[in-house]
Amino acid sequence: MFPNRLSDATAADVQAIFDTEVSEGLDVEFKRSLPSKDGADAWMSGGRIGDEAKDHLAREIIAFANTDGGTLILGIDEDKQTKRAILPMWPLPRCKEAANNLHQSISQRAEPRLPSFECEGVVTEPDGSSGVIVMRVLPSYLAPHRHGTDRHCYVRRNDRAEQMSMAEIQDQTKRMAKGAEEVDRAFVESSNRFFDWIPAGSQRTHPVRGVMGEYREGQGGSTHWAGAWALRITARPFGPLPVGNLSRQAWVKLLDSRTFTGGGRQGLLQNIDLGNVRPWKPRLRATERTFEGDNLSGLDRVTADGQIDRLVFRPYVEQKRKQRPSFQYVSLSELMWNMASVIHFADVIRSQLSRPSQSFALEVELLQADPLYLIPYPGPAPPGSPIISEHRILFPRYEIGSRETFDDLMTVFDQDLWNSAGFQSDWKLSVDWPRANN
Repeated sequence: MFPNRLSDATAADVQAIFDTEVSEGLDVEFKRSLPSKDGADAWMSGGRIGDEAKDHLAREIIAFANTDGGTLILGIDEDKQTKRAILPMWPLPRCKEAANNLHQSISQRAEPRLPSFECEGVVTEPDGSSGVIVMRVLPSYLAPHRHGTDRHCYVRRNDRAEQMSMAEIQDQTKRMAKGAEEVDRAFVESSNRFFDWIPAGSQRTHPVRGVMGEYREGQGGSTHWAGAWALRITARPFGPLPVGNLSRQAWVKLLDSRTFTGGGRQGLLQNIDLGNVRPWKPRLRATERTFEGDNLSGLDRVTADGQIDRLVFRPYVEQKRKQRPSFQYVSLSELMWNMASVIHFADVIRSQLSRPSQSFALEVELLQADPLYLIPYPGPAPPGSPIISEHRILFPRYEIGSRETFDDLMTVFDQDLWNSAGFQSDWKLSVDWPRANN
């Protein structure tokens, strides 16, 4: 059901529930109307949604989040014997407004806050405002969640939300801790792979991880300086995201390198040195492609469990240098282009796997042989010389959430880059993010 984001759902998507005979179960719940002990909730007659409905629905969503995720639909009834959705529909008035209210109230009741929760009204009636309300939540990497009103944790059993026992809470807490350890381990392995991928020799240091430069003798006894910088961006899905046989996934071709435009401060994000981009090739439980330019080499990697790696290595040579240069230049647009590419890749993968709200943990590692001078975006920039010190920077972890937060994520990373150079940016980035299915 609803392969795309719920905000894109249509009346035809709702009708498909009946056409395909969807049934209630572990991950699906139908409700004819807003829960109420007094018959009809006040919303149905022009009032406000009652606390009883909010509390009851919050328990259902929390139970889904603490189990395997699921979808709850208001305005659809089920056959009591087969549990299949049956006509007619029971549309709620002002369904979009009601959905907004429920999204806020349910989010406030879940402790800790649900990392992935959608709640949208889908208009199905000729009046242009009545329809069903669809809620969807993924299995949460922050589980177990508890209800903020009654302080209980809930789990989904068959087609019911039931209170968790203390033993179940403790067991789930241990499983979630193990999942976090798996993410940590994946990032360490990715960093090790990145370091091994960097060309061996004088530009790779060990045991202190990093890249270094050196003086080289040229023709006629001239001396020049050869340095480099390298970048790794790794996105790892929170929770299972099985991709399957990557070599047979037609959507892999949607993971393309492109120029990102936008109305924010950056205007244009691109890599002006991007030349040859080779086709994706199968690897052991992964697929990879390489790309290169006159002065860079790169690798994109996607694994069978949905992890994404973007690796970039850029050497540079300063001719006729008698002493080490004070800094090297790096385009801020290029660094941000790489970040935008990985965010877009994650969005494509989760959308194509019908998990459009799947969150990813994101880690960025930057190695540089020399201090890097940030070439800013067009327009005013902070005064002074924005220079990032040499050696290694492992940035704070980020999260790829909903599409609505992509610009915020880009802005935070931009601020971290400027902070690394001793400056504070005060602008917001904005990208015209391409759709994940074309």
